[in-house]
Amino acid sequence: MLTTIMLLVSALIVGVLVGCVGIGGVLLPPALVYVGGLDLHLAMATGMWSFFFTGVVGTMASSRRNSVDWGMVLWLGAGIVPAAVFGALSNAALPAEVLMVLLATLITATGVNAFAKGSSAERTAHSFSPLLLLQIGVIVGFGSALTGTGGPVLLVPILVFLRAPTLSAIGVSQVVQIPVAISSTLGNVLFGQVDFSLGTTLGLVAAAGVVIGTSIAHAVPILTLRRTVAVSLVASGVLIAMRAFAAG
Repeated sequence: MLTTIMLLVSALIVGVLVGCVGIGGVLLPPALVYVGGLDLHLAMATGMWSFFFTGVVGTMASSRRNSVDWGMVLWLGAGIVPAAVFGALSNAALPAEVLMVLLATLITATGVNAFAKGSSAERTAHSFSPLLLLQIGVIVGFGSALTGTGGPVLLVPILVFLRAPTLSAIGVSQVVQIPVAISSTLGNVLFGQVDFSLGTTLGLVAAAGVVIGTSIAHAVPILTLRRTVAVSLVASGVLIAMRAFAAG
């Protein structure tokens, strides 16, 4: 019973962070491993399925506030779908721990950069070319499926680094959870490593947290939100590094 409660609380916290700063999914697989007792691959796959629910609710919440640039979503999704399937299938074959260390370095550096440029001008969403968005989608799809981090933890750092509007970066990250989750789960089903019952339960709880987090994101000043994103990036990078070393 205590384990179940701790997992549900973890899912709620994850949802709030996803809705607020677009990052939080990175916390769920470690919780499933260290609290739920799942092995790493099953934790990643189960957590990935749960992000379908946070993606649906996050998309609805952000869309109502006009924080989603659907043109960006279209091109990102075109790259995400095939890459996520391949990433999920590669999960068991490639040394994910090494890739997570590289990912942690990228995210931490991006967070430091975002904090240093907290007051610099942001680009408009329309200034991103389709080819660039397609390439970003491939990176996000493959990397997210391989490490079980859901999408936003990779997409938000990249968009922040490229000076995308903060709310647009968070809004788009909500939507991309859906194709990442579906495509990755397809790959994981082929591999036979998904706990749909647990993933659905945690996903529904996390989705409730997304509603809370989205309200917070639209209630604070942009500069404060950007700095919060920066701090979250650094914290996520450290967490991923610790997770990689622990798994190794």
